[in-house]
Amino acid sequence: MKIMKTKIRTFIAMSALGIIGITNISATADNKKVFNAGIVAETEEVLNIESWMTEGIYWTSETKVSTFEAEKALEVEAWMTDESFWTSETSVNTVEAEEALEVESWMTDESLWN
Repeated sequence: MKIMKTKIRTFIAMSALGIIGITNISATADNKKVFNAGIVAETEEVLNIESWMTEGIYWTSETKVSTFEAEKALEVEAWMTDESFWTSETSVNTVEAEEALEVESWMTDESLWN
């Protein structure tokens, strides 16, 4: 019966949350504020175009604050093209042997998993 109680409780809880959610979506009344899932309607400022945004004086290379930075070109080094590095047994990409996993008593004990 433990499983059945859990399923019924879960169903009741999900139904209650669903009903609460549905009622909050359209919770309006005549002289009451609209409550819509905790979201408050805010007005945003109007953005205005200012003179410095459009005049060419401000956009010359002399007044430029930031400069374009590029990374140095990557160079091919000798070890990258050396075939012996990639085929040797001491190379970085060798696979290490792992020990076999052991099954312990607690892993197979039915009373711990139910």
